[in-house]
This record gives sequence, C-alpha cells and structure tokens, in this order.
Amino acid sequence: MLSRTKRNLVVTAMSAAMLISLPFSAAASTKVVSSYPVSSGVTYSHYTYSASSHINHIGVDLSDPFTKLKMGLPAPISKTAPTLTLANRDSKEGHRVVGAVNTSFFDMKTGMPMYLLSEGNEIVNGGVISSANSYYVSHPIAFGVTSNGLSEIDYFNLGIEVGVNGNSFQMTGLNRERQADETIIFTPQHVKNTTGSNEYGIELVVETNAPITSTHYGQQLQGKVVNVRGYGDKQAVTIPKNGFVVSIHGKKGLERFKSVAVGDPLSLNLSIDDKWKDSEFMMASGPMLVKDGQRHITMDTNNWRATAKTARTAIAISKDKKQVHMVTVDSRAGYSNGMTLTQFANYLVSKGYDRALNFDGGGSTTMGIRNYGSNEVVLANRTSNSTQRNISAILEAVSTAPTGQPAYVSVSRSQVGEMLVGATADLKINYVLDAHYNPIVPSSSQLKTTSAKGTVEGTGLTYKAVQAGEDRISVNYGLAEQSFPVTVIDQPARLDVKSSATSVKPGEKITFTATPADASGKPIIYQPHQLVWSVTNDIGSITSSGTFTATKAGKGQVQATLGKKVISIPIEVKSTEVPTQPVEPGPVPPIVDNPSKELFKDVPLSYAYATEIYFLRDRGIINGDTDGTFNPGNTLSREHAALILSRAFNLPPAEEARREFSDVPKTHRYYNEISAIANANIVGGHSDGTFNPTGQLTRSQMAMILVKAYSLEGESAKKFIDVSPQHGAYKQIHILANHGITTGNEKGEFMPGKPVNRAQFSAFLYRSIAK
Repeated sequence: MLSRTKRNLVVTAMSAAMLISLPFSAAASTKVVSSYPVSSGVTYSHYTYSASSHINHIGVDLSDPFTKLKMGLPAPISKTAPTLTLANRDSKEGHRVVGAVNTSFFDMKTGMPMYLLSEGNEIVNGGVISSANSYYVSHPIAFGVTSNGLSEIDYFNLGIEVGVNGNSFQMTGLNRERQADETIIFTPQHVKNTTGSNEYGIELVVETNAPITSTHYGQQLQGKVVNVRGYGDKQAVTIPKNGFVVSIHGKKGLERFKSVAVGDPLSLNLSIDDKWKDSEFMMASGPMLVKDGQRHITMDTNNWRATAKTARTAIAISKDKKQVHMVTVDSRAGYSNGMTLTQFANYLVSKGYDRALNFDGGGSTTMGIRNYGSNEVVLANRTSNSTQRNISAILEAVSTAPTGQPAYVSVSRSQVGEMLVGATADLKINYVLDAHYNPIVPSSSQLKTTSAKGTVEGTGLTYKAVQAGEDRISVNYGLAEQSFPVTVIDQPARLDVKSSATSVKPGEKITFTATPADASGKPIIYQPHQLVWSVTNDIGSITSSGTFTATKAGKGQVQATLGKKVISIPIEVKSTEVPTQPVEPGPVPPIVDNPSKELFKDVPLSYAYATEIYFLRDRGIINGDTDGTFNPGNTLSREHAALILSRAFNLPPAEEARREFSDVPKTHRYYNEISAIANANIVGGHSDGTFNPTGQLTRSQMAMILVKAYSLEGESAKKFIDVSPQHGAYKQIHILANHGITTGNEKGEFMPGKPVNRAQFSAFLYRSIAK
C-alpha cells in the first residue's frame, strides 16, 4: 500500500473509532425544487434539505448505452481551470458533457492534484496519503469506473517497488514533490523535466534500453544507475527520457540506498489491486462518508475540517454499482447554510446510497449541467464566491448519443387567454430536442400549428382565431409535438369603457378607453383595430383610438364595439358653460352583461340623476328590475350596497370570509359579495358580530363606506347643523362635503340617519368615482 508521510500526527484511538458505522437519526425533510433529464441516462435535480440547505444532484445511469463517466483534467495538469471551462472544452458531437462536478483536492501553490489519479492504467498523478485522521485523506480510497463498466468506491493498494542489490523497497510516491522521510520516483511523465528535490538527500538516475512513454499499472522497468547526486549537492537532476530517478530523503531511506553506485542494476515495478486493474479511471479522495448504506466517516469528525458548516461535494453509488450520484450542498449567506461532514453523510444515507466519498468542497464546490436548447454546460449551484474557483480535476457525465430527429418541442405564447375571432397571436420556439435531449437548431418554417376543431389556423410562428369554440392547439416540429387548450370567443364577457368626462362643450375633446376581459377579469387576446368606436345623434366624431370631439350641442352615446359586444356611454354636449366632473383613474368596474340600449322606464334622460344611473348601469355596477324599471326612489339595503360595491371595485367573489357574520351564513345569496367587501375592508359589521344584510343603509353609513373605499381625505370647513362633533360619522360626512360629493339640503342639514334611496346612492357612488 502507498506509504503515508510523517509530517502529521499519529492516529488517535478516538479518531480511529470514527471508522466504524455510527447511529443515524431520522432523515430531515427534503423538498424538490426542480428535476428533469438532461440526457437519456442523466437526470439533474435541485432540492432543499431541512429548509436551510440547497442540494444539487446529478444522477447517472451507467446501464444506459449512451451514458459514460469521464475524468476531466487541465492541460498541463498543473494548470488549474474552472469546472465549466473543462467541461465545455471536452464537449463535442458524440461526446456531450451534460453534467460535471469538481473532484480532486489540489495544492493551491503548485496547482497539482494532491491524490492519485489514473486513466486506463496510466498513472496521471501519484498522490499522497496523510498519516493523521485530522486530514480528509488519511486512507487510500478511490472512486472510479472499473473494467466491467460499473462504478466503485473502495480502498486501493498502489505498489511502487524498487529492486536493487537483491532487496526490494516500497516507495512513498510518484511524480510529485518529495517531502520529509520519503523516497519518490520520477518518470518522464512528471510535469517538469527535473525532480526539483532539495539537496538534503540523494538521487539515483537510472536509464533503460528504450524511451519510457508511459507510467502505468503493471509496468516493469529494468535499468542501470548512470548518475548519483550526493547529499548536499544542489545541482538540478534531469529525468532521462529513457529512465527514471529515485529521490531519497531521511535516515531510513539513505541507509537503504547508501551503497548503490553507478553501474548497479535497478528495477521499478508499478502495480494496483486486481479490482482496479484496467479500470476506466480512478480518483482518490476522502474521507469515505457512507459504506453499506450506513454513515462511515474515515476521519476525525471532531476536527475543524469536519465540523465546519461549509459547501460540500461528494460522489455516491448504488449497491448494484450502476447508479452514480454527484452531490453538492451550497454555502451562501442568506441562501444555503452548508453542512458539516456528519450532516452531509446523514443526508447521503437518507437518500439510500450504498457508498459515498467526499470530494474537494468549500470554495471549490461547483456543479454544471446542460440546459435544454443548448450544448453549453452552465452553473447549476451557487458557488460560495461570486466566481468559480480554478480546480485540478472534474468528473464528467457524458452522453455519447449523436444528434437525431426531433422528439421534443417547447414553445411559449406571446399572450395567454381567450382569443377573439379574427385575433392573431405569436409563438416563440424555446427549444427543439431529439430523443436523447440533444438540442436541434430550430427553424420556424418547420413549425406547423393546427387545431382539432378548426378554431385556429397557423402559419409558422403565428396563428389566427377563425371561429368561436373550445379547442386544442397542436404545435408540431417534425414528429415532436406540444399542445395546449384554446378558447375562441365572438365577444368578450366584459368590456369596461371609461371616459375622461361625461359632458363637454362644442370643440372640446373627451378621451375614451375600453378594456375587454373574460368572465374572471383576465385580459383577452385581440388586435386594437378590432375595437370600433362610433357616436350617435351626430353630436361629434371619434377617432379609432377613442378620442371624441364634440361638434354641436345635444345628447347622444359613444359606442364601443368589440366582436358582438357593444357598450354605450351617455354623453352630453352642452352649449353653455357647465362644469364637468373628470373621472380620475381608479378601480376598474366589471361589465357583467350587455347593457340594454333602452332607458329604464322610470328614468328618462331628463331625470336629475340619469347621467349617474346610466353611467353605472353601462358598467354593470347596477341593474334594473325585470320589468324594465329602476325604482330610483326605493331605499337601499346593506346587502344590495355590498353587491353594488363588489362590482364597482371588481372584487372577485370570496368563497371564504376572513370575518364571519352570524347573520350571513354561507347559504346566503350574497355571502360571497358581502365577504369580498369585508375582506377588502370596505364595509364592516356591527359590534355584536352581525352584518344586518336586510337593514336600510343610512346616509351616515354611506359616507363612512365611500370615504374608506376611495381613501378620501380633508374635511369641509363648513359644517352641517345636524351633525354634531360627537356623531360617529362626523369626520367622514364632512370629507364628502369637502369633495363636493354631498351638499346637504337648503337648511344646511345632512340628515345622517335618513335611509339612502337607489338614485341617491347612484349619485354618491358616481361622484366618488369621478373624484
């Protein structure tokens, strides 16, 4: 087995005990944020764990015929690089890197990996094993893919044996910096052409009969010593192309090789366990975290390296060795708390993995994945620092599947909602993928849009609604298909029309706007040219954008037509100076049905509140009775006021009230509307928990409702003689007066306790909307 350096402390009995399995408590909760395949045999997932740590995971199925694991290394090996840089460098057609994670610890001074790396039988890096359990790697353990194509996490025994003068000696390392009390071998595959060893030792230069082009397991070299650099000699020793160098330090090593002289034969044998012989690759690391499905940490878990809550990286495998899992946990302030090694091991056990090995963590923790629509490997996790750290090796999940025919297509719509007949909408191609999730460069000319019932017609990225009905749109790109439901209408359920004024003088302008919506208040899809404006009684003209210009005195209507929906707004052109009431932007009242063009039988245009009543009627806020009357003089109940206000504020019916009234059960016909205005804090109940739905609405109650609903402020300086400062609605009544919403009677009275009739409420509500 590869010898350990003596620079560290001896393993204590306490830390050695950590090698055995430890009890595992109940797994904390894991929540999936996202999960999807990135190739036929590779799946990416993002989890939260215990609501405080973010986990990123790449699952690799080695039984998939198009899926491989590869080792990615910088070139030269001492030149570190970011994980994503290495992954994208190695990605090409037929060898697509679809996921990657950082692996080896490395020397931040030299950039060299610290532990054994091999590919095939080629030894890429010799590595070192620490002698103290306070370090991550104090046991020779590696992850790799063995010659049978299955994954493995297990111990290894690297043999580096030198034979000289009838004796055989085990070396402590290969092609790395010599440390105290070590005997190291340098072959021509070392990153430098000299050993770089200091003068406090001896070096034996050995040449063979042929160039040495590889350093690999099973290698046996025979040669002769051609030079001996003595103790204290500072001359640099060059590694021969056809040989190797034995570099010796320490009393024990010097005693072994002190008699070796120029001309002496010397052999070198490199070996590995049969399990690892002919493996596809090996990557040594540590500590082991999980063994046989149980927590099994091969280092001192009380050491600061283990107890630190930081970002972590690990590799885990299933019991059948066909499933490999790359796992990272992030450590980012305000995002993810990181984990101790024990917490990390517990998490891996909770996922049911059979074995797991720790990789380099902290600032090195990085995971990359291929997103749909691109072959570029991009960052999947949030690194501890703002940028990726350069590292010395990565593990790559590779798809060998060549790009094939379209199998998946993803499109998004420029607008989503009910479509008016004649309207068009656009599609955007998000991506086209083959069966192995390889991206295909899309062409809009190959996109075909159809509908099952013929309600829409498509050409490339645009489709048009041609007839009303419920249907389903299919978007095809070759054999790839995506579908979604569509509703085509011949008129909107609602058409809200607003104007900047209701009366003007000849030559003045009024701006009208129309907002169509479906029954739930969501926008519909239509083209602006489909909205047609018109004027009755020849009192003026109106542009296609809704600007009305008055030409002569009189009364008429501005009509907005969209599909089969027609909304009429009364308008008066006055020949004398009459102050208008501008309607400021405010809550958009819904239109719940087509307004009748006919007048209420009992509300002629000459009626004092005709403008106000028809303004509210045409917006669906108030309705008449079935006999065509409005009954303006009838008093208004509290439940009917709730119904009208819920429409005025476009409040969706509330199926659950945050405040329940004892006299408004869920079976009440206006339960949803009363709950909606109560939830919106527009109208409240009484102190006894009742609402009194059939009770009459008084003028003072109305004042309190309107001031709260429209956030009105500022009291009138002139006070009503019948409203004392002690009255519960004193402030609200005088706020209404200040805004001109109420004036009282000729005696200076407000009559706060008098019930409000339907016409008065219409006038007050209209004026509040205008203000």
